[in-house]
Amino acid sequence: MAAPLAAPAKEPPLAAAQVRAALLRSADWQLANPRRIETTDWIIAPMYDGLLHAAFTTGEPRFAQAVLGFGNQSGWSPRWRYYHADDHAVGHAWLDIYQLDPTRKERLAPLQKTFDYVLAHPVTEALDFRNKSPKTPGISFTDRWTWCDALYMGPPTLVRLYRATGDKKYLDFLDREFRYTYDTLYDHDEHLFWRDGTYIGKTAPNGRKQFWSRGNGWVYAGLGLLLQELPADHPTRPFYVKLFLEMTDAVVAAQQPDGLWRPSMLDAKHIPGGEQSGSAFFTYGLAWGINHGLLSKKKYWPAVERGWRGQMSTVKPDGFVGFVQPVGEAPDKFNETSTQLYGTGAFLLAGSEILRALGGATKTAPEKILAAAQAAFDADRTPRAYARLVPERKDDLAWENDRVAFRIYGPALRASIEDSGIDAWFKKVDYPVIDKWYRDDIHNKVSYHKDHGEGYDAYGVGDTRGVGGLGLWRDGTLVAADTYRHADVVWTKPEVAEFVVAYDYPELDGRTIREKRTVRLKLGEQLNDIEARFTVDGKPVAGLEVAVGLVAQGKSAQFDLQPNDGRMSVWETIDGKGLGVGAVFAAGEVRQMKRTNLAGKAHDGKAKSAEHALAILRTDADGRVRYRAGFGWSGAGKIADRAAWDAYLADPARAPAPMEATK
Repeated sequence: MAAPLAAPAKEPPLAAAQVRAALLRSADWQLANPRRIETTDWIIAPMYDGLLHAAFTTGEPRFAQAVLGFGNQSGWSPRWRYYHADDHAVGHAWLDIYQLDPTRKERLAPLQKTFDYVLAHPVTEALDFRNKSPKTPGISFTDRWTWCDALYMGPPTLVRLYRATGDKKYLDFLDREFRYTYDTLYDHDEHLFWRDGTYIGKTAPNGRKQFWSRGNGWVYAGLGLLLQELPADHPTRPFYVKLFLEMTDAVVAAQQPDGLWRPSMLDAKHIPGGEQSGSAFFTYGLAWGINHGLLSKKKYWPAVERGWRGQMSTVKPDGFVGFVQPVGEAPDKFNETSTQLYGTGAFLLAGSEILRALGGATKTAPEKILAAAQAAFDADRTPRAYARLVPERKDDLAWENDRVAFRIYGPALRASIEDSGIDAWFKKVDYPVIDKWYRDDIHNKVSYHKDHGEGYDAYGVGDTRGVGGLGLWRDGTLVAADTYRHADVVWTKPEVAEFVVAYDYPELDGRTIREKRTVRLKLGEQLNDIEARFTVDGKPVAGLEVAVGLVAQGKSAQFDLQPNDGRMSVWETIDGKGLGVGAVFAAGEVRQMKRTNLAGKAHDGKAKSAEHALAILRTDADGRVRYRAGFGWSGAGKIADRAAWDAYLADPARAPAPMEATK
């Protein structure tokens, strides 16, 4: 547990330089040590909030540049569950950035689309964690803000959406849903929130009510983020201010002498030791209240100072933030090695507000800091592996490394012929190009189907398997999924790009068949690592036959099928340069390989067949198949000819291996 500070009779006042240095250390440490998590997950959202606050208080553009990168990878979108508040939490950061540069409409559109759908199809049933089977068909008990953490996730995004659009419908929705949660979960005696309906009336071991510190920390910090953007004349602002003030005294009363809060707010001995994340959210809220004139500095600054000193007892000299309770919903154990992104984010939020209070914040306007971050982001040509969602181009998902680039197609193309095939983009350069190519194609009418010096997209996919796409193999016929249902980009180091996509297949005898596909591309590689997991009615299915395909672009393509060696390839010439596509499988996993024509359609709706190399596999006991697939283009200077391509695929280093799970 976090060791209590050995408090002298009088502590020296906090120093702005020391607070600033602590912010820089922890922000830099966290960015240098990615956690494998979806870039739109709620767990990472507070980190984005903290990085932006740190950037705009320290004047360091690199932290804003990092959030620009995350936003770009995420397509400036919330996560894919329309109603779930957790999936709205990244909207704080996306909209804070948009408001500083409202010329970039692509940073507003995805969030506006999501909430416009929610507001047009509101959930009105009284939902509660105590009833996990709502009456309304198709909804979940979490489709309203039925747990207190949601008051950090959703409301700050909605108030920023109002600020960005001027449309009060977002505030009306915010007020209605917040009030619903308040009426259900707020305890008017203790001025704290129950975590959810299942905890109402529960007591801690000492007999007092059990209130979770991080859950209330979410609410308290969320109120700061909400009130910061809520108009001064908004009719319900007094309600939120009153709630903030009521909670403040309850929060301060629960602070322990070491400056930290215990997981169980009213029973310090329940889970001994100070917990970092809830404590940081409380410290942020207190400092924010002082900075914005809601709290008396004379009365509450001592609690802020104690809180910051307590925070520093949880942080290692290199900036690692520990003593963070893991993901949960109630007081639980933790130790000095327990860490999470929301803990680091809350630390950065708290430190940024304290730096402002100490007069140590930069005088540079946030707009200028963001502009410097944007310029650095745009100018960065460091070779890296990179994946991103592209909602502005029909929901594409594109990814690349220093050698190759790919894309798959999303829900906006559901009515077109494109489905779950994999497209190939030919690169001549080692630096990232997909952002530039999309931007030039969409905004400058410079087509990426023509080579302007960096490469181009000359590969046709349509409804074929493309470069290693797959489908079910039923009675000698390939059954493909449509475009992906939803997708997540995963935070990785620059040496690896990774994402996860979900596909739905046509029902079989009334059973629902789904595929969850993880794709990973490493720097310096020509091939993707692909792991596909199939379920039938939600359960993994073993022995399901699937087919992996490579499509030929012309009639002169040369096929090489080596089922015993676990590899297949197609070599041909496009625009005078050689192209090899290929797939590699673990020894003994291929049941059959074949060269065959698959029926399909052209964009004009007419029937069209495409010649494929197919490998037939069966899923393992966990419903999985694993393989590697990709291409080599002679125009890139890495793969000169067919012999070089065959040798590349035959190298034992190309053999697929199991992937570790995300998170």
